[in-house]
Parts: sequence; structure tokens; C-alpha cells
Amino acid sequence: MERTDTLVREEYEEPPPPAPPRGRPPLLWPWLLLLLVLVAAGLIALWWFSRDNDHKGSSAVTVPNVIGMKQGPAVDRLDRAGLTSRVVARPSSEAPGTIFAEEPGPGTQVSRGSVVALSSSSTAQVNVPDVIGDKTAAAIRALRSQGLTAQPSSVASDKASGMVVSQSPASGESVAKGSTVAIRVSRGPSRVPNVVGQTRSSALSVLRAAGFAPAVFVVPSAQPKNTVVAQRPPAGQNAPRGSKVRLNVSNGSPSGGGGAPPPPPSSQVVPDLTGNQQQAAQRQLNQVGFKARLVYVPSDQPEGVVVSQAPDGGSTAKEGTRITVNASLGPNPGAGQAVPKVIGLDPQTATSRLVSAGFEVQRLVQKTSVRSQSGKVVDVQPARGVHAPAGSFITIYVGRFVA
Repeated sequence: MERTDTLVREEYEEPPPPAPPRGRPPLLWPWLLLLLVLVAAGLIALWWFSRDNDHKGSSAVTVPNVIGMKQGPAVDRLDRAGLTSRVVARPSSEAPGTIFAEEPGPGTQVSRGSVVALSSSSTAQVNVPDVIGDKTAAAIRALRSQGLTAQPSSVASDKASGMVVSQSPASGESVAKGSTVAIRVSRGPSRVPNVVGQTRSSALSVLRAAGFAPAVFVVPSAQPKNTVVAQRPPAGQNAPRGSKVRLNVSNGSPSGGGGAPPPPPSSQVVPDLTGNQQQAAQRQLNQVGFKARLVYVPSDQPEGVVVSQAPDGGSTAKEGTRITVNASLGPNPGAGQAVPKVIGLDPQTATSRLVSAGFEVQRLVQKTSVRSQSGKVVDVQPARGVHAPAGSFITIYVGRFVA
């Protein structure tokens, strides 16, 4: 027999390939570092812009220290801080043009736009010449001959046109060479035009063109309605430019009914001011139509407290009456400081001058019938030359024109 060998093959299944090795987990710290850098950059940017905005928008700023700097850079530094500079040349041992004092002092918190008085070193002092009564050109020459600068301004006056009617600082005062002297020059009187018989609108135009302030009162008259029947001052009379001219205008009815000239000032009850601070007392008087005359008197009451008044509170007086307000000098009064001249100045200049003299300033509005006084200081209390406690409030009254 034939032998057949059978080869039995055993099937073999190869094992599956091993799983690929797991990769290393991604590194997180570079991303965290990047995030940290971005957050830090955002915080820095936020601080930078908020700091800039605060600098621009804040209502209070810190007075920078400019002592020891030259005048120009010092003024620039204050400008950048949002403050106004007022430079006064004074003698000192410092080099000329060097700032050796400032008020308010460095580090003081003040309102943006406040005036900072800078004392600039000057090596020479001169006496201010008397230029009142001089013509403008002659006054300027006299001031320049002493090394001073003239700052003329036009004011209403019955003096001849171009004549100096007042000056500040006053003649004889010793000031640093290079200082500015304000001189007020008369615009001269003007001849009042004749507007009787004209219509109301025409008369107003003529008077305003001539530099006067017309004040209209409606009166009973048989003349046609709105016709000017009288004027005061009369036509042809000289009067300061800006002064008031009263016009009586017909209401078209001889029996009245259209209004008459206003009655005399009404009477008001005088408020009781005792126990109040003097600046509050002046505000109270101003609100009800009275004027104030502030006088400092010896007293054991705290400085500035009103200890008495005349007329007394509860009495009656006409509007516009000046009420004497007696305020305490305090238990331990010092020598005090004289109130400088500020009447006729604009409020900002007046405030700067008073602050430089060591006072605080309160500003109130007072009606005036003279157009040229509008926006100017028309009264100051305590009055010029009165010695008031250093650091006390000085009240300036700024004119508001009312026809």
C-alpha cells in the first residue's frame, strides 16, 4: 500500500501589534505665563489711562513745588498741572528770576484753575510814581522811566478822555522793578443825545449807540403810545459813558392805567445776624437786598462771629441800605492784614490779589445800573485798608448790569 504522509499544519494567529505609546501631555506653563503677561499688560494700560483721565478731569489738584525754579519753567509746570500763575517780582537773595515762594504752598490741594501766587526774585525796588491826572501816554512814559510796566484799562468817568483817574499800586508804594501798574483811563464824558419825541425803540438804539444805558419807565401821557415824553439827564448834558439815562415813555392814556414810575425802594425786615459767621451774614444780607459794612471789633467770641449789628435784627430798612456787621477779632487777635484795593478789577484778578495778601475770598453778585461796572468788583467787605485777621474771608461784590 502506498503511504501517504499527511502534514498537519497548526494555524498560528499573530498577536495584535502593541498599542502606540501614549504621547507626553502638553505643557501648560507657557500658556499660563502668556496669560499672566497679558493680564499684567492690561492692568498697566488701565492704570495709565485712568491716571491720565484723573489728571484731566479731577476737580482738585496738588500744587507742585516750583520753589528754586526759574520763572518760565515754573509757570509752565503750573500750567501743566491745570493751575493759573500770578508772578510778582520781590527782592530776595536768590538769583534774579528765581521763584523763592509760592502761595498756596507745595502739596496743597486746590481746585483746578486756582491761582498760585509766585514770588520771583528781583534785585531792585522802585517807588511807584503818581500818574493820576496825567494823559495816558505821559503816564506810561513815567512808569517806564522807573522800570515799571503800565496796564491801562478804560473806565467810565466825567474826567477828560484819556486822563488817568486811578492807579494800582498807589503812588509812593515800593515795588520790585519790572512790576505792572494798572492805570484806569477815562473814556471821557459824552453828550446825552435828545430822544424826546422819538419812539421807544428808536430812543433805545440812539442812546446805546452813544454809549449810555437807557432805563425805560411807562407813564400816563396823552402822547401816542410808546413815545418818549421826557428824559433824564436832559439832552446836551455831559455824562460818563455807560451811565444810565431815564426815559419816560407814554402809555397813550392821560388818565393813567398803563403804569407809572416805580415806587421808591420797598422796605424789608433786617435779618438777625448775631451768632453767624460774617461771610454767612453777608450772604444773607445780599439775598434780601441789603448791603453790608463789615467791622472787626474786640470780643471773646470766636474770630469772625457776628456779635452785634446796626440796625438791629427785626427792624425795617429800605432795600440797598448798608447794614453794619460787627464781627469778632477773636480771643487772641493778631496784627491783621490790610485789605488791598480790588474795586474796579475783574473777579479773577481781585481774587488773586486777595489770596496773595493772605485772605480767602467769597464772591457775591450785586446789581448795578452802570453798564461798565458789569462783571467788575463794585464793593469789597471789609473795605480797602481795613486790617482783617489773616486767613479770614473777604467778600467781593461783582456787578451785574440791570437796566
